[in-house]
Amino acid sequence: MHFLIGLAVAVACGLAAWATARLQTRWIAIAAAPFLLVVVAGAVFGLALYPYRDVFVAAFSLLAGVALGRLMPARFGPFVILLLVLSAIDVAQNYAFAGPPPAPGAVPDPHLVWINFRLALPSGNFNIGFVDIVLIAAVAENLRRRKSTLALSLLPGVIGISLGEALLSTLPPNPPLIIDAIAASLVLFLTVGYLLTELAVSQTAANTS
Repeated sequence: MHFLIGLAVAVACGLAAWATARLQTRWIAIAAAPFLLVVVAGAVFGLALYPYRDVFVAAFSLLAGVALGRLMPARFGPFVILLLVLSAIDVAQNYAFAGPPPAPGAVPDPHLVWINFRLALPSGNFNIGFVDIVLIAAVAENLRRRKSTLALSLLPGVIGISLGEALLSTLPPNPPLIIDAIAASLVLFLTVGYLLTELAVSQTAANTS
């Protein structure tokens, strides 16, 4: 179930870039502003707005991701450098703040829940950080602007989440901290997905030339 929801999130992020293709960037930024205000207020005051909280987190993240994808140059190099830097930061912060998993039934912090898109499932909660959603949407927008197909623009997010879920499912009960930090870094897997997609883009261009 976690895997299927993860794939759905990846596809939704990619589709957001194509759904807003005709909107000017300033209107996307204006649309994102009220969602950002609610998210910030919720995080500061610990507002208990579940499940409506996820709507605000998702809407802001998708719009911010499309805007980021437009602000970055429509080239492979600058974007992959950004992803590599953020991957290193993500692994480092996961390692620095690693700790025991929360006890079953523990109430999540009402402030920190606003930085995640979180779905309660019978088999356990599905969590994805808003930064991850922003980056998946930004990667799709970057590829769309580079004239890639819809399928190729969805590929980095799909590969990234698939790799992350595959690694998490194979971890032993108490893995080394560095392995746990890597497994929790979706940005790292998204970067791998972007690199693999670039190979596909290059191959497609070579076959059509």
